[in-house]
Amino acid sequence: MIEKSSTNQVGQCLIKEKSERLHPLYKYVKEIKDQIKAYASAVYVIQEDKVIGEWYSGFNPLTKMEIEEDSRFNIYSARKSYIGLAVAILLNDGKINSLDDEALEYVEGLNEDLYKGITLRHLVTHTHGLKFINDEMIRSSSPGSEWVYNDAGLSLLYKIITNISERTVNGILQDYVFNPLEFSETGWESTYQNNLVADVFELSEDPKIRLDKDTGFERNLYVSSREFAHWGYLHLNNGNLHGKQVLPRNIFELTTSIQTPKDMFQTPQNGLFWFKNENAYLNSELGEELPINSYQILGASGCACLIIPEYKAVAVRMYNKIGNPVGYDYLRDIKNFGNLVSSLCN
Repeated sequence: MIEKSSTNQVGQCLIKEKSERLHPLYKYVKEIKDQIKAYASAVYVIQEDKVIGEWYSGFNPLTKMEIEEDSRFNIYSARKSYIGLAVAILLNDGKINSLDDEALEYVEGLNEDLYKGITLRHLVTHTHGLKFINDEMIRSSSPGSEWVYNDAGLSLLYKIITNISERTVNGILQDYVFNPLEFSETGWESTYQNNLVADVFELSEDPKIRLDKDTGFERNLYVSSREFAHWGYLHLNNGNLHGKQVLPRNIFELTTSIQTPKDMFQTPQNGLFWFKNENAYLNSELGEELPINSYQILGASGCACLIIPEYKAVAVRMYNKIGNPVGYDYLRDIKNFGNLVSSLCN
């Protein structure tokens, strides 16, 4: 296989020094790939400014091309970490005053009965109490009283972002991150490209590439495993690349520190969408053996970006499977993945 070099500025800061100790991780990811009947998978691990692990398996079900360095997977809900960074940028720029501002302050014409009391903090931590029923937004609980994972809050947050910035999330990230740092394998795609990996489904659908608007809201963010790891590396290092602060440190500190309301104890914990588990929540998707300051973001296709600051490590896995077969325990799998990464990077 001819190696295709990554030319972005994060990749230029890293050296490849692959470690034999990561073979158990590749074996585990391959076993899960076979169990869930994914066609494609990848692993990319960075530690101490070195690429210590890189592994690809399978093929794109549409093109039959083997998975390679520049193969781009749809990361689905993991895109929320990108939306979270856009929020942090707007806070840093003074477009947003505080996460504790109410949504009603930023968008005119909202239904006050529906949205009163909902803050930006609630929206970025899944504690807003909103949900959709038959495409209608309703309020299912009071803000800050319940953690519910859905896209109802995200749609309101996106209105706020576009209203106060007069730009899309994609536009903000292009100007602040993707263009300055030369990310070329990350983007919300509206047109077909050969290196976009099609998803396969548990039900009898044909393999599909999801194309949509390039606003930064829709579920069509395609990223290579290495640029997903580079995204994680930016967060791990708080925007610093080899001593150069390429993005403000405080936006990463805000994004990856716990923002969940302090009185919500027995719930998942979030930064700006990133998952943390400093309260030892039993059903957290972070492995029990991970250091307490670890955090990760996940997507419906089976992808994950795990960051372990204590070990200065970033680990990415990719799959292209939507839906879980009978007998597969996703929660146990993602915990096992994190635990294994932790043991190998310790």
